[in-house]
Amino acid sequence: MNNGQYGAPQHELNVVSSLLRDASTVNQLVDWNRSEPQYWLLPDHFGTEWLRDVYEALLSGGLGDIEQRMQAYPRADRAHVTADAVTARMMTLYQQRAAAGDANAQWAVNEAYITHSDFWAGLHSAIRELAQPTWPASPEHARHDAYVTARAAQNPSTIENVPFELARPRGYDNDARHRELAVIGAILNNPARAQEFWYPPQSPDASPYWLQPQDFGDPVTAEIWDALVTGPDPAIALLAAADPTLTPQQRATAMIQHITTQLTYNDYHRSTGDPAAQTRLDTGVNQQIATYLAQASLPEFSPNPDNATRYAVTFILEPSIPAAVEDLAGRVRDYGLSDASLGQIGIDLSTIEYSLNHLAERLDAAPRTLAGYLPPASTSNPAPEHNEEQPSYTSLPTERRVLLSLIQDPSQLDQHGPTKSLAEQDFTRPEHRYLYKAIKSLPPDAIQDPWLLTSQARQLALREKAPSLDFRELDAIGMEARTARVAPADQGAAHLVTMTVRRTSRDASTAAQAATRETRDPRNLIDQSRAQFQQAAHEALRYHERSVPDPTPYGTQRAHVS
Repeated sequence: MNNGQYGAPQHELNVVSSLLRDASTVNQLVDWNRSEPQYWLLPDHFGTEWLRDVYEALLSGGLGDIEQRMQAYPRADRAHVTADAVTARMMTLYQQRAAAGDANAQWAVNEAYITHSDFWAGLHSAIRELAQPTWPASPEHARHDAYVTARAAQNPSTIENVPFELARPRGYDNDARHRELAVIGAILNNPARAQEFWYPPQSPDASPYWLQPQDFGDPVTAEIWDALVTGPDPAIALLAAADPTLTPQQRATAMIQHITTQLTYNDYHRSTGDPAAQTRLDTGVNQQIATYLAQASLPEFSPNPDNATRYAVTFILEPSIPAAVEDLAGRVRDYGLSDASLGQIGIDLSTIEYSLNHLAERLDAAPRTLAGYLPPASTSNPAPEHNEEQPSYTSLPTERRVLLSLIQDPSQLDQHGPTKSLAEQDFTRPEHRYLYKAIKSLPPDAIQDPWLLTSQARQLALREKAPSLDFRELDAIGMEARTARVAPADQGAAHLVTMTVRRTSRDASTAAQAATRETRDPRNLIDQSRAQFQQAAHEALRYHERSVPDPTPYGTQRAHVS
């Protein structure tokens, strides 16, 4: 749900408004279960830049500034005093960033007062509006607004105005949903069982639970698991969940109420962009979910609730891995083959590799029933499936022009630039590949002799037991190199290395998608896919020096409030 007046999501505005009106709201955003309590809602979770800065200003002393000013001027308009205190604290924040070289902050500190005075005036007006008691949000629901804000940052939705999606539906039936509810019900029956899902991840930013919402086949059970265990405001962290004076049924009732309230509030934020969310609100679906959860929390719902972790591995985690790998492969195919820079593709491929590593880490931490797995049998890329609408990512005329240029001027191989970065895999036709290898292996004066060059290419192919090279292509290139003049190789070389990255990314995604249909062991599937993406990432990073980093949104956009 977006607020058209401010161009910001309603849940982000609600969080900031609640803090501006009631400083004690901040206690709802603290994770008190840690040995050193800290805020679970971070400034980076805000997608709107100026709200992110307001939130950071409030946590860095702005809340205290508001109370001090109200004590000094008890009869003043609280909303106006609040806006004064927060904008002053934001100025301090921008001054610190400006001193560190932040161009956006330098603009806000220096130029905004002179050339864009409406910037600070608009900011002051927006904060004053959010601080009004008439703002349509209650501080009592701040933790739910914050939950939506955090999850929208970590799991963005593809649907307009829908804050987040924790999981996408895949093939599941009532039996699969029943088993997912059995795992959830075991935790509702005894919150201490959640510790069996805990593990120490290598990344400090990763969730410490090896079962994650995206592992669930039903988006509803995925969201319930997040609200119960893995989310920033989990039901197992409630005081009632650990109260020894309560019966198991009373503890479960308190946690279920927390979960259903969260589900209802999430649907409220989704309702403007997702008709299904509005339907759930209108028909009271979340109340029906509460009834199902109460039934699932009973000990007799599953054969043995103490086997919840084994159920989770067998019926949830392992079946989710092929879908997860196929999704990652699809992201490579969709994004890696677009017109992105080579450096950006390399970063994206490295992110895919990190996701596979994290998936393997979670699987290894879980109590699997299979005792080990077979290592990947092969890591070679299969030929990509033919698709008439799919570009080939080869360019034989360009390969020929690059070879002609190198024959005429072999010194280009030593000059910094794309030509120096060429490798044999950048040439897709065997004759071109071995001619390039011959050029690399011969002295400069021999390269320009067509007899010596073609002989060396044939000898290299014979040594590597490659099929016989087409003598007509070899002779044609040798003759053309003596009669035709071509442009320097840099431009053509740049095209070839770019095509190699895109071709390798395509082949990696094709291989990973094929493996999801053929590989039975999920750990083996992860290893095979990782090997494919590692090769693609190596190709992209090999040419990283040629890529131009894309400008960051923060560096190119100024704060905007209206």
